Amino acid sequence: MDQGSGQIRKTDLTYELKQAMLLEQLTLEHIHDFHRWISNKPAVAYSLSAFLPDRDLEWSSRYLKQIISDPDSWSQVITFNQANIGFCGLSQISETNRCAEYFILIGDTECWNRGLGTEAGRFVLDYGFSILGLNRIWLTVSELNLGARRSYQKIGFVAEGVMREACCRDGLFHNKLVMGLLRREWDPPLRKR
Repeated sequence: MDQGSGQIRKTDLTYELKQAMLLEQLTLEHIHDFHRWISNKPAVAYSLSAFLPDRDLEWSSRYLKQIISDPDSWSQVITFNQANIGFCGLSQISETNRCAEYFILIGDTECWNRGLGTEAGRFVLDYGFSILGLNRIWLTVSELNLGARRSYQKIGFVAEGVMREACCRDGLFHNKLVMGLLRREWDPPLRKR
C-alpha cells in the first residue's frame, strides 16, 4: 500500500528467490513459454478449464494479452536455473475488500516436487500482504490435486470450504476446495527460513 494515500500500488519487481529462482513480470515476450506450459496436459489437468482443450499459439497470445492487461492482476514468470518454468501471481485484486486470488502453474513437470512452487508462493504472499496491503489471499484447488494442496498448506493456506462437484475431468465430477490465508495468520518468508 502506498503510505499515506491508502491506495494499492502494483510495482514491477524482480524477486530473487532461493535455489537459483527468479520471479519477474509476465510479458508478451513469454508467449512461447506460456503456450508450452498450457499445452502440457499433465500440468493443466487440474488448472483452468480454458487450458484443457488443445490451443494454438494465436489463442494463447490472446489469452496472455488478457492476463497482462488486467489491471486487477499481478502476474509473474517463475524462472529456475535460467529457464522459464511457469507463472504465478494474484488476480481479482480488490482494493475495497483488500483481497485477491492466488494462482500458480508450474508448466514444466520436471520441476515438480522440488519446492519451487512453494517458494514462489511465499513471495507472492509477501508481495500481496507487504506491498499491496491485502488482508486476505484465497485460492481454489481440486480436491484430487494433493501436491498443490500440500504446497498451499506449507505456506499457510487453510481449508475454508468445499465447492461440491465443481470440477469435471475425464467425465467425472470432483470437489474443489476453497483455501485462504489472512494477513494476521501469515508468517513472512524471512521468518520461515
